[in-house]
Amino acid sequence: MRILHVIPNLGSGGAEKMLVDLIKEMLSQNIKCEVAVLTKNNNFFGKELDILDIPVYYGDTSKVYNIRNIFFLKNIIKTKEYNCIHTHLYAPQLFTPLACQLINKKIQLLTTEHSTHNKRRNNKIFYLLDKWMYMQYSKIVAITKDTRTQLINYLPNLASNTVVIENGINEKIYSNAEPLAYNEISAEIKDEEKIILMVAGMREQKDPETLIRASKLLPKECRVVFVGEGERMEEVKRYAKEFGRNNILFLGARTDVPSLMKAATVFVLSSKWEGFGLVVVEAAAAGLPIIATDVEGLRDVVAKVGGNTFTPYDEKELSQLITQNLNKKIKKRSISTFSISTTAEKYLELYEVIIK
Repeated sequence: MRILHVIPNLGSGGAEKMLVDLIKEMLSQNIKCEVAVLTKNNNFFGKELDILDIPVYYGDTSKVYNIRNIFFLKNIIKTKEYNCIHTHLYAPQLFTPLACQLINKKIQLLTTEHSTHNKRRNNKIFYLLDKWMYMQYSKIVAITKDTRTQLINYLPNLASNTVVIENGINEKIYSNAEPLAYNEISAEIKDEEKIILMVAGMREQKDPETLIRASKLLPKECRVVFVGEGERMEEVKRYAKEFGRNNILFLGARTDVPSLMKAATVFVLSSKWEGFGLVVVEAAAAGLPIIATDVEGLRDVVAKVGGNTFTPYDEKELSQLITQNLNKKIKKRSISTFSISTTAEKYLELYEVIIK
């Protein structure tokens, strides 16, 4: 079996992390995987794919939505033979079936819907385009029940074609990680401090501002630490200077997240919306108390890993939950529900169904 995965970029987001982990698991089961990436900009996970020694094709444009990417995909699909093409996120979801139309080549298409929310669903023009686009896919995978529900509410005709496969992780990477010493994280962190960690891209969706406001309400030994990068980084830093405690740290993208998690005291994810929130499962595997927003897609995952939820934008409620969890001893959790091997197995079963 030969699968082509298509994704906008290999940045440090949850969909990108999930793709890399999924490919690793598929390769262990002798499934041939290749990856088409629309732009090499923001290529955080590129090195991980290089290590796997699989074909990775990069578009030659800096813009994900450049129309040239349709022809980039067309050339790959025309010259290669794939049993199935698996797309992730919107630009690949749209451009891949258009590329197939240009060469009049029938290939089974599967896509993963990674979020409960997007702005297109409020626009009638996009409604017609989305209706056509999703109908080109043999199967649509939603990463949670809430993600499926929101998609079906938007396009009811997709109900029979949309299934749920939850994301997964390699639990041992997080449970067996060695914690970093504070001075390995930053020379600014004092021995007596407790790290309140949030790992997320600096994007509107993630709402780091609520945790920033909460920082002023926390006990003095708490230090909020953000890991991640994104287009709003400088804006968020300015917000922190005005509305947050003066000891907030921004570490940018890191490759040692499991060890960072092991060094932290509490994990927070303050997203406005999520399809799943894979990083919550990772933090739970590392043994951290979990506090996240009570939003669709995320709340069920948080409940399954024994975490707490708070009302979006409510820094007072968030600060209270953080304070309550500062000395919490976490009993060993079983997160086998979110095993990457289970996730890969379900995708492989689906590939077999649509290929037949």
